[in-house]
Amino acid sequence: MNTEKVAIITGASRGIGREVARGLAKKGYQLVLIARNQEKLIELQHEIKKFSVHSELIAGDITKFATISKELDLILQKWGRCDVLVNNAGIFIDGTLNASLEDYQQIFDTNFRAQLNFIKTVIPCMQNQGNGYIFNIASIAGKVGYPGIAAYTASKFALVGLSESLHAEYSSQGIKVTSICPDWVATDMASGAPIPENEMIQAKDISRIIHGLLDLSSAAFIREVVIELARKS
Repeated sequence: MNTEKVAIITGASRGIGREVARGLAKKGYQLVLIARNQEKLIELQHEIKKFSVHSELIAGDITKFATISKELDLILQKWGRCDVLVNNAGIFIDGTLNASLEDYQQIFDTNFRAQLNFIKTVIPCMQNQGNGYIFNIASIAGKVGYPGIAAYTASKFALVGLSESLHAEYSSQGIKVTSICPDWVATDMASGAPIPENEMIQAKDISRIIHGLLDLSSAAFIREVVIELARKS
């Protein structure tokens, strides 16, 4: 059986996912990198080769999980383990009551249902190992309701709620689940934000937090991490 640790990262081609992939490659993890942009995934794969880790690429829409799951199942069967899942992929859609039901469906399919599908895939593997770590990249909007973005907020509240239940259910089996809930992060999704990029949380900050949590002892379980920005008067 493969003894090298394996991590799955969704939304790996840019932003937070790309930084997390770089960081885990430095730590020696073998990686499954998932995103829609195959060209960007290939660029990342070439970049992390310098860390002497193996990576597998899955290019596809995470809401079309039936297709992705076939490739993912084959990879997990080949490697025989899964140590880390970073559920990072997501979308942002503006709107509250002015958002259509189709908008709500789209954002829940991407920000919640797809995440759940990946979790359902890795949990049996982690149970067999007796350990594993699931990171759900949520948002501060999954903790506090903000005006004008209820569709996004509701999807992230759902993800945080799922994480809390998973934490309660699987921590006794050695499986850790942490919601990471940052304020504005300097990524493409934050374009048009009301604050300058240099005052935002950086994608590397999320990667560093994940590294720190992975380095904790097996007895330390962190349910959630909320990362706020300084509010200037």
